[in-house]
Amino acid sequence: MKSVQQRYLSIVELSATVLLLAYPTAMIAVKGGMNGVFLLMLLLALAVWLARPNGIEAVMWRSEFTIYTVSMCAMSVAILISQTYLQNYTAHPYDAASRYWLAIPVFLLLQRLRPAVFVVLQVAFPLAAIIGFMMSNDLGAGSENRSGIGTLDLIHFGDLELIFGVLSLFSINWLGRDNKLLRLLKVTGFMLGLLASFESGSRGGWFAIPVFILIYFYFRTSRVSLKMAAASLIATSFVIAFVYLASGTFQHRVNELINDIATFEQGNRDTSTGVRWQLYKAAADIFAHHPIFGVGPEGFALEMQPMLDAGKITPLAAELGRGEVHNDILSKAAGMGIFGLAALLASYFVPFGLFWRATKSTLREVRRAGILGIAFVSGILVFGVTVEFLNLTMATAFYGFTVAVLLAACYNVHYGVQIVVHKPE
Repeated sequence: MKSVQQRYLSIVELSATVLLLAYPTAMIAVKGGMNGVFLLMLLLALAVWLARPNGIEAVMWRSEFTIYTVSMCAMSVAILISQTYLQNYTAHPYDAASRYWLAIPVFLLLQRLRPAVFVVLQVAFPLAAIIGFMMSNDLGAGSENRSGIGTLDLIHFGDLELIFGVLSLFSINWLGRDNKLLRLLKVTGFMLGLLASFESGSRGGWFAIPVFILIYFYFRTSRVSLKMAAASLIATSFVIAFVYLASGTFQHRVNELINDIATFEQGNRDTSTGVRWQLYKAAADIFAHHPIFGVGPEGFALEMQPMLDAGKITPLAAELGRGEVHNDILSKAAGMGIFGLAALLASYFVPFGLFWRATKSTLREVRRAGILGIAFVSGILVFGVTVEFLNLTMATAFYGFTVAVLLAACYNVHYGVQIVVHKPE
């Protein structure tokens, strides 16, 4: 019979495995599902911290963990600095920002569990892409016949389907040679995730496709070269041409973008693209006038009326700007000045740097987890160029959680203390 400690360890690992399997689909299919999974994983981490079972080592702190921790706490600190300077304290901005640093206990738990718990991610990512595709339906003429689901707005849905599809593709042969069924599942997840993104009409996320292709070719050749750049360009052109001919929604949205640009050049600023451009210029102007502390985490909306009165933006842009800037980087720069900008960049580039180090490992599992992390962070960064992807609590929970999970796969203690070993130049 198993001892109490062995059963406890088995329960912890089984619980973590189930939550890792569920969280991508919960993000897509269940309203509030991502935050629910996050909370359960936090409770599991708390339980292990209070009563650590035999078989799970104590935390062995590394310098990389300090850098990661600082980067995840930076946004909350930036909010506090801005609010203190402006003497305007509200709790709401901390809700989303807390998801970054609340992911740290998740990382510290998962990096001490057996690597076997990560196996389910190979199923979780394609399963989420497939379920999202199956749940999506045509939203009708009011939404330009774009396809989506009831639990997410069109932009987040399209971007998430794309990232799940890409993670499905990049996870092929992650932990060894995939059998035919698993490979079929991953390829299906990739194709349906891509198709769901195209049918959603969320064109801002499509700018990440060339980045994904470049990442793929780089890690196939392990160097930057003119040949690799040309291959990436050709592959991107082929994908765009094929989808343009195959998808009516994609074709319509691309033609609409071209028309928006032409109309904007003729003086009409109230197109989808034109409004975004106005808001970008407004955010840059606000940052230029308030570069240190910004106008507050929620201050951009209050600046819309003065901008409108000064003739810098149109009434439509002012109305939409009270909701968001449509750019994560400019939003944080305008709202919290240099501290907000630095905090957001740290949340991107610190994990990116740690994932990049992991790709130099001598262990295949660690290298591939690093590539998955690079693709994930790069995708979210690009998504945030045309929309505030991280303006929702569930989105920051998803980002912080996924970064923690993939970093734990890179820095798992069962791979040994020297997890990352740089190859000689």
